[in-house]
Amino acid sequence: MNAKLPPWLWLFPLAYFLHIIEEIKGVGHEINLSLNIFLILSAAAWLLMTSGIVLAQRFGFPHFMGVCLGSTVFLNGLWHIFHSLIHRGYDAGLISGTAIFIPLGLTTLISLRNTMRWQRYIVGVVVGMAIQTMATILAA
Repeated sequence: MNAKLPPWLWLFPLAYFLHIIEEIKGVGHEINLSLNIFLILSAAAWLLMTSGIVLAQRFGFPHFMGVCLGSTVFLNGLWHIFHSLIHRGYDAGLISGTAIFIPLGLTTLISLRNTMRWQRYIVGVVVGMAIQTMATILAA
């Protein structure tokens, strides 16, 4: 099956870029990385995301890629809210996580829930959860 690439899938690299700009404020505070390492990891993640979208279209799995990315950004947005509540203050990434990531992720997940078998959909969600878990561990 060579599913057509949803054009809004390209919103993910843009949203991630905006999120990184906001998260730079947290480097050395909430994010336990040097600025150089943070920028290298963020650039690598952006390139992987963009390459993944291209490959997903080329090899016919853009909906699965959408579920993976949607899950990742949705969980990231929720994590920023949770982290802010625990620390009772602003968490770098909270604004873009709440205003961009949560709506983009949730809309993606809802719109793609009937485009594939539920087992494949669940695997995409689990992959997104794994990506978010790795990002959280790297930033800790």
